[in-house]
Amino acid sequence: MTTVRDILEQKGRVVHTIDASETVLDAIRQLADKGIGALVVTRDGKPVGLFSERDYTCKVILTGRRSENTPVGDIMSRELVAVGPDTPVDECMALMTEKRIRHLPVLDDGKLVGLVSIGDIVKDIISRQQVVIEQLERYVYYS
Repeated sequence: MTTVRDILEQKGRVVHTIDASETVLDAIRQLADKGIGALVVTRDGKPVGLFSERDYTCKVILTGRRSENTPVGDIMSRELVAVGPDTPVDECMALMTEKRIRHLPVLDDGKLVGLVSIGDIVKDIISRQQVVIEQLERYVYYS
């Protein structure tokens, strides 16, 4: 069974963060510069929330707030749903589906060690399914 640790070994452990006191504009610039969809929000170096493109559209644009003076901490998703490195990928998929989220911070003994996205999870599941399909095709072909 594939775990979050396996995914992080392939994709890397770089996690982009932003302090809760920084502005939404700073966060949006970072998302655009890095080509990513979410940032882990920190306070005193500890993860306290998540900021995503969805937070921006629903909590800034649609409410008439200004990106230049709204702190990320005011509009971040506060329920930080996280997993550990040994969490099975299938469990991550179930959790993401149940909670309707697209990113899971990875914590190891309370320390932020990675971030997995729904894209990472789907890629892994498809890869495993492809291996099974190839094995079945070989079995049918050589039987």
